[in-house]
Amino acid sequence: MSGIGVYICHCGQNIAGVIDVQALRERVACRSEATVVKTNVFCCSEPGQKEIQEDIKEHGLERVLVAACSPRLHEVTFRRTIAQAGLNPYLLEMANIREQCSWVHRGPEALDKALDLILMGLARLVRLIPLQDRVVPVTRRALVIGGGVGGLSAALELADCGVPVVLVEKSVHLGGQVLRWNIPVPNADPLSCFVRPLITRAMLHPRIRVLDGSTLEDVQGTIGRFTASIQGAAGSSTEEVGAVVVATGFEPYNPDLSRYPFASLPQVMTSVQLEEIFRKEKPGHPATPSALEGVRTVAFLQCVGSRLDEEYPHCSRICCAITLKQALALRALGIEVQVFHRDIRLYDKNQEEELYGRARRLGVQFHRGTLKAVEPDSEGGLRICWHDEFLQSTLCVPTDRLICAVGLRPRSDAESLRRVLRLAVSQDGYLLEAHPKLHPLESAVEGVFLAGSCQGPKDVRETVAASVGAAAKAYQLLCKDHLLLDGMIAVIDRDRCTGCGTCAAECPYQAIALREDEKGTTKAHVETAACKGCGVCAGCCPTEAADHLGFPLEALKAMVDAALAEGAAQKILAFCCHWCAYAGADAAGVSRIPYPANVRIVRVPCSGRISARLVLHTFKKGASRVMVAGCHPPGDCHYISGNLRFESRVPRIRKLLSKKGYDPERFSYHWVSATEGPQFQHIVRRLAEALESEQKKTASSAPNAAAGDEGGR
Repeated sequence: MSGIGVYICHCGQNIAGVIDVQALRERVACRSEATVVKTNVFCCSEPGQKEIQEDIKEHGLERVLVAACSPRLHEVTFRRTIAQAGLNPYLLEMANIREQCSWVHRGPEALDKALDLILMGLARLVRLIPLQDRVVPVTRRALVIGGGVGGLSAALELADCGVPVVLVEKSVHLGGQVLRWNIPVPNADPLSCFVRPLITRAMLHPRIRVLDGSTLEDVQGTIGRFTASIQGAAGSSTEEVGAVVVATGFEPYNPDLSRYPFASLPQVMTSVQLEEIFRKEKPGHPATPSALEGVRTVAFLQCVGSRLDEEYPHCSRICCAITLKQALALRALGIEVQVFHRDIRLYDKNQEEELYGRARRLGVQFHRGTLKAVEPDSEGGLRICWHDEFLQSTLCVPTDRLICAVGLRPRSDAESLRRVLRLAVSQDGYLLEAHPKLHPLESAVEGVFLAGSCQGPKDVRETVAASVGAAAKAYQLLCKDHLLLDGMIAVIDRDRCTGCGTCAAECPYQAIALREDEKGTTKAHVETAACKGCGVCAGCCPTEAADHLGFPLEALKAMVDAALAEGAAQKILAFCCHWCAYAGADAAGVSRIPYPANVRIVRVPCSGRISARLVLHTFKKGASRVMVAGCHPPGDCHYISGNLRFESRVPRIRKLLSKKGYDPERFSYHWVSATEGPQFQHIVRRLAEALESEQKKTASSAPNAAAGDEGGR
């Protein structure tokens, strides 16, 4: 391992507060032949990166391993660091000793696991080869999906920067949900006065082509050169674009009658319906809307559809502010208003005084507690039975109308769009960003950006800010003539290839074709520009002719060997897909969710990369359990269908294990999303408990067997 530098990060106290990094450094130095083994308080800091660069030049380092946080966080950072010092950026490895070690384990087991992770990383690192980035031309055009405030803001920002934009809106009108909210905040114009100029600008902008009444049917290609199929009233069209901005927004919650049976009563309406009542009146008309004539008292019920225990535990953020502005509008008509709530949450600046304080001064009554029942009374109104938290008693309050302050939910048609673009979603159904802190506007699919409330509830101000930011991110891509895509793609050993066509049939991107060579023999050929580096071809190839340049088979086997070099019978070997399951393990670390420390994770680009022979090799090396964890099927896979490709191999894997004398029940596969830290914990715990139970049975049967032998003698 000469020419290798190993850098162990303290990460402040995040790692050093749990693991003795000096002891770890000494053990790594003893167990490897690395030229340099050092610790650093913060490897990702400017001084930390500079130290690595200086060592590369001083000691002639050829490869670098950084033991720190997740590679999902800083792999790009350290690749850039070593590239600036003259090394090939692909000769880097990261050992995840924070999210998957110090944040989930304690005591000696954390140190032991950290050592294993570093040795596993070194085993892979020495088998990596220098790779070159691919040069891809950029189509200087953007596709914006959604014609609400977010989509309009993003489209106008890009168009003003000189980028042609195709704006696709499903309905026949631009403006989105904002046009449904007509009641203004005091001393402010209605939101329609803000959004209508955006619509006009977009319709008249020379660089924006609006396709209303249209839907996105399919997207093919990669970052910088997507091909989008759009279905409109006039038929289908195909658009070549370099980037996609998703701004599909939200839908107001429609009360579920099984949870809110009173929502079907004629005296009950939603906050959206109340806005509609005011919208139908003439602007500036002082009279009471006809639908509210004769109404003397109105009650609001907060958190309808939000902050539910399991179904939707999150706050919808804008409901309280909407209730307050509506309450003020009703008070201006002389109607008495009461608000029944768990608490009032206001996110925008100055809303506490401008809305809440003003409502209190104008006589709006607030009741904090828990709803018990809503029943019609004999006079055509309602009785709201409410347990008041301050009075610690249940009260029954009469009212003429009840307004359900409904929360926000992902669009009902978002699932089809998510599948087309192969986007991940959070547990609440909103589109998931690549990283909440470092990449809050990017999706996991390169070249696809997220704008506005498709990510979660936002008010107009936050939506505009996020949309302009997404447009800026897209412009960083579209202002270039060419992009450099990573070199971690598939490769075919033509000497081993038999031309069976299995890899071509399984490739999710049709990036492999069968061609005749100069001898007239059919061989597989990789179209490098189309390859996304999923590794599905390598996982299915019967002759192991297909391989992955970033995750070659020999490197994965070497990682397994290093992980199981000691105490293999006590260990669980987990192959985790980079995009979801590995991120799920990271999520467990971020949430400090502990799980058994005898699991060793091998990161792979996709579960489809795992072959039957690799699983068999792992059992041959003594692993007690082997698990493969990928994205939830069918549509969560970053590589379209890589997870399903692997699932189709499972029967063959079990059959092979049984044939070779291994218990196929010790092999398992699981689906874990990027947010499912508890799910990852549950899986590992279950496997560890099964292992422990098995070992106890073996130990208890051993004395009985010995006693029987003694009696026989």
